[in-house]
Parts: sequence; structure tokens; C-alpha cells
Amino acid sequence: MLLINPTEDFYIGTLILTILVGFLLIIVFIWIRQIIVSVFGGIEMGYMFVTKRPMFIYFHPFLKKIETRQESILKQQFTFYNRLSNKHKAYFRHRVAAFIENKQFIGKDGFLITEEVRVLISATAIMLTFGFRDFIIKSIKNIIVYPTHYYSSVSEDYHKGEYNVNLKTLVLSWDNFQDGFRIEDDKLNLAIHELAHAIHFNSMYQNDINSVIFLDTFNKLRDILLVDENLKAKLVSSEYIRDYAFTNDFELLAVILETFIESPKEFNYRFPKVYSLVKQMLNFNFKGY
Repeated sequence: MLLINPTEDFYIGTLILTILVGFLLIIVFIWIRQIIVSVFGGIEMGYMFVTKRPMFIYFHPFLKKIETRQESILKQQFTFYNRLSNKHKAYFRHRVAAFIENKQFIGKDGFLITEEVRVLISATAIMLTFGFRDFIIKSIKNIIVYPTHYYSSVSEDYHKGEYNVNLKTLVLSWDNFQDGFRIEDDKLNLAIHELAHAIHFNSMYQNDINSVIFLDTFNKLRDILLVDENLKAKLVSSEYIRDYAFTNDFELLAVILETFIESPKEFNYRFPKVYSLVKQMLNFNFKGY
């Protein structure tokens, strides 16, 4: 004969009921969340269709901080940061901190990764994605920095920088990185060029709202240049956008972004139609652009 203590039986029943209720609440929560996400996604897609931009960009309830020395590097060496409003500067610092935490920086050939290196490379990436809600560039995991141009056993040639999509690795030479920012309006910037490749690939593999806008707008630009032979001829003959841009679609995008960032006023004056599409692609509504 089996005897069960009534009190023990009550506690067991209560425990089972609690577990079942908890499990049910979790299911309901997930279901409601999926409904909210789907509804918001549908609304935002409609909004994007009309405006060609996301409904919102910044949602940072708990802002990350950077060290005083890191902020000094931004203030002293990064023009884009200094043009921002105080609110946007706080968002920029948060994003720089998050980017540094998310990436592995590796020095090669004796190159030492300093705070200046981390901050300025990260700030360049954040500048290019500052109009994006998802800014982290998931297609980059590692950032390798050489002191100067380096030999690649893959291509059997020397490089200033490159982006390897399979290894999720961005490679830069520091002296050429610095040259890119030393003259801010020559439309030559190694970091912007290679990061543009990373963002391009990232938009191909992600389905967030900015990736959709970025890729769709670039495809529209590419198609316009294929159809409008007069516009393409003007671009080529002007020599404003260097010939390397017309090597393939990836180089076209990278060179155009270099030109957009470093020479926005002249770009808008010479080729307003192309400029407008690039601005839409990056959702770039900041001072100077």
C-alpha cells in the first residue's frame, strides 16, 4: 500500500502547475513578440517604400562610454565626429565602444595595436554606418593591421589593404590608412574603400532594413549607369571618379563611397543624381552632406 503525505502531494501539484503556467507564459510572450515584430516589420517596409529610409536609427537605452583618451583622439583627429550635435556625439561614442568590443584587432610584422589605431579604424566604420540602425558590420570579425604595404601569398603581390569575405577579415596598412585622412578631399581613402567592400557584402547576407535599402539603392544606381550611357560617359570623361571604379560593381561602390565622403559638395554639384542615390544608400543626413 502506497501512502503519500497530503502536504507533499499539494506542493508537487503546485510545482507542476507553476512550471506549466510558466511554460505557457513563455509561449505567449514569444507569440506576442513575433506578432509585434511582424507588424512593425510590415509597417516599416511600407514606410521604407515611401521614404527610402528606416523609421528610426538610434535606439541605445544604455549608452556605452569610451575612455577620456579615446574621446580626445576623436576630437583631435576625426572631423566627422566634431561636426555632430552633442546627442549624435554620444551615439557615435557608444557605437565606437561597441565596435571595438566586437572586433579582434591584430598587429602584423611588429605593428603595435594602440588606442589610436582601434579608435580611428572603428570611427571610420561607424561614420560609414552612422545612418544605419544595425551598425556593427557582422561581415567583419578580425581587423589586421600592418605597418606598411604587405606581401600577399594569395595574390603573390603587395597590397595596401583588402577585405576577405570568407575569413571575415579586414586588412589595412597603417601608413596608407593615415594617408587617407591626411588629405581629406582627394577622394582616396584606404579605410573607406575596404570598409565599403565589407558593408557591401554585409548587405548581401543580412536582411535588416538598412541592408535592404543599401543594396536596393546600389542596384538602382548600377542599373541607371547601364541604361544611361550619357551619364556613364560623363562620369568616365570627367575623371572626377577614377577609372578603377569601372573595374566591377564592387570597385564602383567602393570608389563612389570614397568620393562621396571626401568630396560631397563637388560630387553633388557635378553629378546630383548619383550623389542623391549614394546619400539614400547610406541614409546620410549629417552636416556637410
